[in-house]
Amino acid sequence: MEKGNLLVGQAGGCTAVINQSLVGIIETAKKSHAVEHVIGMRNGILGVLRETFFSLDTFDKKTLMLLKNTPSSALGSCRYKLKNKDYKAVLASLKKQNVHYLLLIGGNDTAQTCLQIAYYAREKGYPLSVVAVPKTIDNDLPCMDHTPGYGSAATFVACATQEAGKDTEAMKDVDPVKIIEVMGRNSGWLVAAAALGKRCEEDAPHLLYFPERPFDENRFLDDVKKVYDRIGYVVVVVSETIRDAQKSRIGAKKSGIIADLFGHQYVEGTAVKLCQLVEKKLKLRARFDKPGTIQRMSMNYISPTDRREAYMVGEEAVRLAVKGTSGIMVTLERILQKPYRCRVGSVKIEKIAGVEKYLPNYFINRKGNFVTKAFYDYALPLVGELPTFIRL
Repeated sequence: MEKGNLLVGQAGGCTAVINQSLVGIIETAKKSHAVEHVIGMRNGILGVLRETFFSLDTFDKKTLMLLKNTPSSALGSCRYKLKNKDYKAVLASLKKQNVHYLLLIGGNDTAQTCLQIAYYAREKGYPLSVVAVPKTIDNDLPCMDHTPGYGSAATFVACATQEAGKDTEAMKDVDPVKIIEVMGRNSGWLVAAAALGKRCEEDAPHLLYFPERPFDENRFLDDVKKVYDRIGYVVVVVSETIRDAQKSRIGAKKSGIIADLFGHQYVEGTAVKLCQLVEKKLKLRARFDKPGTIQRMSMNYISPTDRREAYMVGEEAVRLAVKGTSGIMVTLERILQKPYRCRVGSVKIEKIAGVEKYLPNYFINRKGNFVTKAFYDYALPLVGELPTFIRL
């Protein structure tokens, strides 16, 4: 690879640790003799098209430390799908900035963008190393054990579920049923994480419903009724994208903008609909909690493991890029369960782009309404410290 500038951007949904990866890239790139300058693009690949760049070279240690502990995407983000007409403009913009190393921090869609740019640069004979840096709270990237961003979001969901459970337990004579709706796109990794703080039958959550299993209203009502009859209150955690046997989403949006440029549908109303169903069929007062985007970037629930590994993938991305490696995504590979140990690796972007990793069957119980011990073994090393509450 020729000596040149390194350009970095962030794309897709934000996380609590995405800036850890950014700082890992900046600090490692500044030490490399192959990199002249470290440049940031504003709002993902749109920054390349709009030529909105700024220097990342001049930040001092204090600024970088503050950046590492800042949630969301400091460079801005986007969900823009490149069109055929864009490739020429992208390459022209990169040439103008003398960029020979392009790093994008993101998930499935970002992998697709990296793949397209890598192909086009190779076709045009321009020396460009393109490396994707993994990030998503959904934990749905294949070919890796887990993704940066998931551990912190999982910690938030686990703690929030415990806290909501204590409220529901206290208010069971008024509001005995609570439905919590979480993110996760088409996979149930975050729903499963809600169970991580549960220590006995009375603790929340009591029921979990995943997009990997068809949702049956009658079975759901029967499950809720049984838990209510047994302990007097029920906390349910569902994915916003659960579907029935016909693959129709329970809470699909009916009007307005229904999907982003990558075809991912915007969903709302799942928990509301389930609350209405419980009240109508079981005559039980039901309330819902929907954390929304706060679940993906709450710094108060950040996982130390997640923080450390997010920085690691940024470091590794630079190391691979300056070697001339292109068309790959950095990965996280678990090499030891007890004590937990993980290392960085890499995989061709073709195996990531447009592919989703779902919660495996062995992590879901036979009834399809809770997790197995295998999931606890997998997920607990990834989350932060979970609180222990008492019951008088």
